[in-house]
Parts: sequence; C-alpha cells; structure tokens
Amino acid sequence: MFLNALEHMTRRKLLLIVGILSLCYLLLFWRGIASADPQSLRTESGVPASNADMAFAALSIAGSMLSVMVWGLTIILGASILPDEMDAGRMSIWAALPQSRFKIYASTTLAPLLVSVIVGYILFGFTALITSFYAPFTPNSIPLAVISMPIWLSATWAFVILFSMIVGKIPAMLITFILEGFAVGMGNMVELAKGVPELHESTFYTVARIVTFILPFERGYRSVQMGLLPKASLLEEALAFLGFGGDIPMWEVIYPLVWASILFFIGYRIFLRKDL
Repeated sequence: MFLNALEHMTRRKLLLIVGILSLCYLLLFWRGIASADPQSLRTESGVPASNADMAFAALSIAGSMLSVMVWGLTIILGASILPDEMDAGRMSIWAALPQSRFKIYASTTLAPLLVSVIVGYILFGFTALITSFYAPFTPNSIPLAVISMPIWLSATWAFVILFSMIVGKIPAMLITFILEGFAVGMGNMVELAKGVPELHESTFYTVARIVTFILPFERGYRSVQMGLLPKASLLEEALAFLGFGGDIPMWEVIYPLVWASILFFIGYRIFLRKDL
C-alpha cells in the first residue's frame, strides 16, 4: 500500500512537478543571495550588519516562502491519494486482501507525509547551506529543526486527510488552505507580542493564543525556524512579523504531534466505516 501510494504520486507527475519547482526555487535563492552586498545591510542604529544578521534576514524571508510551498505540497498530496484510490475502486481490492484496515489506512496516508517531510528537509536544508556559504553563521539548534519538521507537517497532513473523507478532496484543500492562513496570521501576532508588552496584554493576543492552540498548524514551523536561524542577531525584533519572535516552550513544539495523532485516529475511525 505504501509503495502503491508512492506510485500514485509518480503516475500523476506530482513528484516530478515538486522536483522541478524545488530546483527552480533553490537556483533563484542562490542567485539572489549571491548578488546581495552584506556591507549595504545596516541595522536601525546604522551599524553594519554582521553575517549572522544577513543570514537571519535571508532565512526568515526564505522560510516564509518555503513554508507556503511545503504546506501546499502537504495539503495537495494529503487530500489526493486516499480519496482518489477510493473513487477509482482500488481501495476495495486492497481491503479484500488478508490485511487489517489500519494497515491499509496507515500505509496509504503515511506516504504523502513522508514525501512532504523529505522535500521540507531538502528545501530548508539547502537554503541554510547556501546561505552559510555567503553569510557564515551558527544555527540555534539543528536537531530541533530536524525533529520539528515532521511534527510541523503532521498537523496539516492529519487535518486534510480527515476532512478529505468528510467533505471530499477539493473542499478539504480549500478549508485547510483558509485555516492555515488564519492560523499563520494569529501566530504572527503571538510572535510579535513577545516584544510588544501592550499587545501581549490585549484581548486580541488572547484570541490569537486560543487560535494557535485550536489550530496548531504553524507552531512546528516556528520551531523549525528557531532551530535554523543564527544564535545571535540584531534583526530579531524587526523580523518578528516574518514568524520568529523568540523562544518557543517545548510543549508547543510537541503539541502539534499530539493534535495530529488525535486527528489521525479520528480519520481511521471514519475510514473503518467506509464502504470500500
């Protein structure tokens, strides 16, 4: 089933398209940072920015673009494979074999998550590597970024798979995209409030925190960025709007995985009741 899901993505040219887009992005990013002049970048005080400052700016901006690409890939792959296999009638063939429904469900749905995580590692990893050639820096915590990648994407993956079985493939994609954008906006406010006491004490901040708890799509992304970004930079406050505003408690790093596990189980219970 797992290999069949990978073959499904290959047959529909999804992996080829992802590979081409990823290569185009990396080439454009390389050209962009190679042409940047570190000496022209200055902080608000007029002091020339360090390599860490340049790396912080480059990775923050690139991370915002990459998050959209990887989120989009996770949504499209997650919402496509299971409904397509069921609509084509192939799922009934797998169900007739001597194997459990859980194995069928898990094998089919884990394939898009694995592809998304691998693509995420490649894009974020090569972006950081290219940046280090032109602006050497020391990341906060590479292990944190590595661990956070599957945790981050599992929330989107579990949500879109669950809703693809409830409302269908296309509506599930639209709902997930809309809620992702809403959650990211609220998450940006949470990050900004770390440096703005007035905002931290407002009702809007409370609402933003509730939203990020109910929809933890972007919490894992913050920890990926926190792990990759330089240890020391003068640009942190200025770039808080782009998704990084300081330390993230460990429970927030782990919480999206717990949330995704609950949704995955709910999705499995719905799958059990499906007439294949």
